[in-house]
Amino acid sequence: MVPGDLVIKNLTKIAQENNIQSGWISGIGAIESVSVGMYNLNTKEYEKKFFNDEYELLSLSGNISIKNGVQFIHAHIAFSDSSFKAYGGHLFETKIYAAGEFMIHKSKCTIYRKFNKKIGLPAWCFIND
Repeated sequence: MVPGDLVIKNLTKIAQENNIQSGWISGIGAIESVSVGMYNLNTKEYEKKFFNDEYELLSLSGNISIKNGVQFIHAHIAFSDSSFKAYGGHLFETKIYAAGEFMIHKSKCTIYRKFNKKIGLPAWCFIND
């Protein structure tokens, strides 16, 4: 990816254009405008935080699955600032600042997501019912 690209948006587009139903994603790069969260099981809501600076993307790890009939990207990231302080969490979206290098490893099986009332989120389900 190149400067200005939105990571989740572009990974979703790549998965859709290449008909990747399920897979594994990893990546590194330089990012800015980072929106991350931490899921609170008690409230069943994400506690969101926005970082509005330039950061080193230390690691992005995620997956592609099918949610409501379309490809869904679920990713977590670790990133650091210019003082080498690290942050991380569930990635909602971020923008490429300098470069983004990502790999997608396509899965042989299709992984679906189905809403799980107990946790309050769509979780993996290997049977599409």
